[in-house]
Amino acid sequence: MSVHKLRPFFGYFGGKWRDAVKNYPAPKYQTIVEPFAGSAGYSLRYADHRVVLCELDPVIAAVWRYLTSVSAAEILAIPDIPSGSTVDDLKVCEEAKWLVGLWLNRATAYPRKSPSRWMRDGIRPGSFWGERVRRTIATQLQYIRHWEVHNCSYQAAPVHEPATWFIDPPYMEAGRHYRFGAAQLDFDELASWCQARPGEAIVCENEGATWLPFRHLGSFKTTRTNQLSKEVRWLSEWEHGEVQDPVDKRDAA
Repeated sequence: MSVHKLRPFFGYFGGKWRDAVKNYPAPKYQTIVEPFAGSAGYSLRYADHRVVLCELDPVIAAVWRYLTSVSAAEILAIPDIPSGSTVDDLKVCEEAKWLVGLWLNRATAYPRKSPSRWMRDGIRPGSFWGERVRRTIATQLQYIRHWEVHNCSYQAAPVHEPATWFIDPPYMEAGRHYRFGAAQLDFDELASWCQARPGEAIVCENEGATWLPFRHLGSFKTTRTNQLSKEVRWLSEWEHGEVQDPVDKRDAA
């Protein structure tokens, strides 16, 4: 398996795995830092790099630490959830329960206790906890053993050399679904921090955000029926005139 084709280890609200290659530039540096890690969709596309994940939510950070150290056999041994049961009925460690809980609903922001109706109805079984998911995770563990995981805020990211910073914070308007969401962020301070990153910074947001000079990216499907997310982005290279936005080129054509 190519390490550039890893699938998500769990779903997460606002994850960028599906759009990472098409809509965001490949890393220019061997070190990738995701200071709002979530499901680390960008890093999964370049997993052979040095990857540093920073996640303020202690549960999500613990799940990533678990994944970087757990054996494939242990993952394969985590059972399904019997009908009428919850993750609390599983005789596994807490981190494994949280991992399973992130697979009980589509693109959740925190581990669930019980299967969603989608899962109970058997819709898209490969998208929820079960044999296929266990096998996928188990076969991919070897490719993330070298990843670093830190339960910390973005300001405490322990990287000071030039790196590729993929910055996907809770969105100013839409980022209210997280335990550590937009209400806890000072976006003016975050903007200054993004602009000061050594190396290159790639910043994600929703249309209407003005805390950086964002540019239009596109409208993308969400897990909610008939609802699109209007995405924008900011690249630090634009500040120096080093690159032209491909979206701008398409618009001009």
